[in-house]
Amino acid sequence: MAGDATSLSLRPFPVADKKPKTISDFIGRINTQSGGFRDVTEAKIHDEIARQAQAGAPNEDADMSDGEEEDEEEEGADEEEIDPLQAREQVLREIDIATYHADATLNTVSLLLSKQNPTTASLTLNKQLRETVGIGTLGADRLERPKDDIAKAEDQRRIAVGWTLMDINNTRNSAEAACAFLQKEVDAENKYWEDVAGVQGSGWSICRMPQERTTLGVRFGFSESAAEFKANGLAPMRRNDDGSVQLDLGRLGGVSERLLVTYERDGNVVGRSTIGSQPSADAPLEDRVLEARNTLLAQELWFELGREARTLTALGVQLQGSTITFNMGRKSRIILELVSLDSAPSPDSSLPENETAEGLSLALHILLSYTHRNNEQMRTRPLPPQVTRSRGQQPYALLRPLIGRTTYLRNLSAATKRIGALTHTLQAAGLPSTFTVVTTTPAVPDTSPATQAPNTSSAAHTLVRNAFQPPEFTITLTLLDDVTLTVRGRTFLHPFISTYYFVVVPPSSPLATLCPPHKDGYIDIPSLIAYLRIACVKSITHNMFSRYGEKHWILGVTGTAIQNQEGTLELRFDLKKEQGEPAISLVHVTHRGQPELKEYVWKDNKQESLEGTLPQKVGQIVDEGKR
Repeated sequence: MAGDATSLSLRPFPVADKKPKTISDFIGRINTQSGGFRDVTEAKIHDEIARQAQAGAPNEDADMSDGEEEDEEEEGADEEEIDPLQAREQVLREIDIATYHADATLNTVSLLLSKQNPTTASLTLNKQLRETVGIGTLGADRLERPKDDIAKAEDQRRIAVGWTLMDINNTRNSAEAACAFLQKEVDAENKYWEDVAGVQGSGWSICRMPQERTTLGVRFGFSESAAEFKANGLAPMRRNDDGSVQLDLGRLGGVSERLLVTYERDGNVVGRSTIGSQPSADAPLEDRVLEARNTLLAQELWFELGREARTLTALGVQLQGSTITFNMGRKSRIILELVSLDSAPSPDSSLPENETAEGLSLALHILLSYTHRNNEQMRTRPLPPQVTRSRGQQPYALLRPLIGRTTYLRNLSAATKRIGALTHTLQAAGLPSTFTVVTTTPAVPDTSPATQAPNTSSAAHTLVRNAFQPPEFTITLTLLDDVTLTVRGRTFLHPFISTYYFVVVPPSSPLATLCPPHKDGYIDIPSLIAYLRIACVKSITHNMFSRYGEKHWILGVTGTAIQNQEGTLELRFDLKKEQGEPAISLVHVTHRGQPELKEYVWKDNKQESLEGTLPQKVGQIVDEGKR
């Protein structure tokens, strides 16, 4: 209570001690002086003391130290002499004095106001004073006002007007600056939202960024992409100071990339796909979003190609560093690589196989979109409960359809070439041999709404699926008038890429009994040609036997020769290869005494050692044998 009562004293509060309280306070005071604490040296202090001694000035430090010591001694003495009872009496005395002065002041003011407002003043007026003096006995009058100085008033008015004008000018300048800033912000916002509206009008999806709720983003990715690339398809659209949109593409690496397809033949580049050009910095936002989408698609395509290439090494696919290569033939190959638009080679329109390389690039992109659509169907289409919806980690089939189509075309060309050479050889021998090749094309599905059933694939999806399946080819070969067979080539993509050849003969054909084809087909061209060679030789032998010698000739055990009943004359038929080309051989063997052999060979439109055709030569030999 003594501490609270002290605040009522009318005496001034004691001045706080100015001495430094802590070491940091002492150092701070030294640093405020000239030179600071770091410049204080012993030599400098001695020099300063010497200067003060010469000038006759007292040593302030000594005086200060002496004064401080005296103050400390006095404070110590006071502390020793203070008695608690005396301190209490002194505090109570100061309280009584303050109370007396407060009551006197209150009574004086109340008595003064009692003349003007006696009701209110009587509430605070002392009752003893009221009875002794009375109400309204003390008054106050207003003194005369000093005369106004017109010049000074005018100066003050001018000063006030000047300050007012200055404040108005400052307010106007501030308003103009605010208007300019707001106009700039309005223009920037208009430009920003125009770009955003243009992107949305182009079909891109606009949404808020998941981690930045105040920032808009554009979604240009694919919902069915791999998990590694799904998050990269969303980019924030940040506003620059001038209102332009900054598309933050940090997830894509900050560069535009494309898949480059190069076609090489004999070590020389004969074709290269086009990859476009880098959009400029001031290009429309729609073009920059499209460029980001193309870059994301190229990166995902390259990632999936790398995954699949590791599973196709048995088919000649090689993944070496930043390139993927696979063979198109013996002397040609395809090179795939992911390149940035800045470092890509310049296009060359004079290369002859540019369209082939461009077609392969387009096919790879279409296949990736096709797999995205398959993933969407697996996710949205109702499935039986026993079928799992998990996609697994199986690589996409991107290179496999292209390799399958290449294998199909190569085998079709080889089969056509070999069968065509055989046909020309038979024609050179005078036999009515022909062949026709029929290839299938993918059927275009009906796109009318009436034919579209629910939960079925779209027409475009079905067309792509049919287009990238290797088609079948059919070769109808006529060896003789009554001998016809059909060769069907079918290319399989799983479990490995290969073309099977199935030979079909009519039930009424002599080959059905002479040389029936294998029911499981033939796995390669050499095995197919081997069968056709045997079928051709046996068909010719059977035809010549039926035409000239059923009564006087007999058929050999192997079915490739005929001989007369006496055994003195034999005709052997064969289909052999000379200088890489097929040739029909007729061997005339005479067994009269020492055997004599004469061989007649027919090749492609070239006759050797004879004149005429094979049937004519056989007829001539048969007639000579009868004589």
